[in-house]
Amino acid sequence: MINLLPKCSRCGSLVADSVESQIEQHDKIKMGNYINSEWICDDCLAAEKKEEKEHSSPLQTNQSNANQCDSIGTASESDVSPNTPRADEANV
Repeated sequence: MINLLPKCSRCGSLVADSVESQIEQHDKIKMGNYINSEWICDDCLAAEKKEEKEHSSPLQTNQSNANQCDSIGTASESDVSPNTPRADEANV
């Protein structure tokens, strides 16, 4: 028998971009997409995205912590030059 449907490049399941729900429910053919010259089923694509998200999470957490250090607070007397006029004395 000749198989005319493409296979997922990750798991080898038969893949199509449009499948009737009854056929998909019987696990005969999986929904998928043709990406970068290869077919990949939605299950493998979701697993791949989840894996990428898990690997990128620590980096994003570090970046958000770095942004917390950049908050602007009230200046203390030691932060200001003694030659700087007070706000109420400046002609602003």
